Amino acid sequence: MNIGSCLPLIGKIETETLSVAIFQKGAEVIAENLDDVNKNIDSIIEWLNRLTVAMPGMDLVITPETSLQGSAFNTWKAAITLDGNEINRLKEVCKGLKLWLVVGAYVMVNDDEYVKNAAITINDQGEIVNVYYKTNPWIPMEPVSPGHEIQVFNGPKGSRIATIICSDGDYTEPWREAAYKGANIIIRISAYMTPYENAYEITNRAGAFFNHCYVVSANECGIDDGYCWFGKSMAVNFDGDIIAQAPLGIPYLMKVDLYPGICDAVQKQSLMGDLNWQSNHRAAASPDGKGIGWNKDMYSFLKSDNKVKGVK
Repeated sequence: MNIGSCLPLIGKIETETLSVAIFQKGAEVIAENLDDVNKNIDSIIEWLNRLTVAMPGMDLVITPETSLQGSAFNTWKAAITLDGNEINRLKEVCKGLKLWLVVGAYVMVNDDEYVKNAAITINDQGEIVNVYYKTNPWIPMEPVSPGHEIQVFNGPKGSRIATIICSDGDYTEPWREAAYKGANIIIRISAYMTPYENAYEITNRAGAFFNHCYVVSANECGIDDGYCWFGKSMAVNFDGDIIAQAPLGIPYLMKVDLYPGICDAVQKQSLMGDLNWQSNHRAAASPDGKGIGWNKDMYSFLKSDNKVKGVK
């Protein structure tokens, strides 16, 4: 649960246990049409049924980025709609198995005008509770329209969840925005490829430590016409310690237990345990800080009128 924590945890903490299954896989079929998408959904449903037998009592299952189409070039042409039969199939199985599911998919929005890279969260009642659209598509290889908001929503067992997707996690801002809005668990679904194994681990661990949230990431595995997807899916605690990790390069299903109430306790303490508070109350321990500190924004790159050098 907690490896050598350096954070002050004062008093009695009560928390429910959130059991999460991380499903490291690749698409069964590189989708060119909706028939192919349904073949990938067949595989996901089969594994969800197996999961309930092998790991009874599971609360939440996470699949990698674009699990319904695969991450090869042009799979976005097989985009689904949120009210289509494909998602309805997953909604039905989540309700029947009493599971929450985060699934990655290319989604067509705005009357077939734009495709977005989405993380869709379905609850154990078969309802879509959140749709997050990737705010930082990978340039220049990902020709999709971006989303414009990091969202936080209530999940099972006291969790407050934000979802981000792959290259979102290469930037500090999505992580901090999620934590600022109250997330205690950040789910990062991804299709990270070789040679970025170290970057994937570093950014997951940094996102967890700098924001004192759990980070849970399901990464694709396998080889297609363009890339080798390396896997190494993981769960990281709020100290930045890896508490569970899948192997390199093979399909894998693993379980991890998380304790959202511990993150809540850490974030409520405006000492060394709450970096979000500290960043807005600099030098609160100094005599001139008077226990409050300085909250003026000193970072030029965060100012709205900032112009990036070389960009008009």
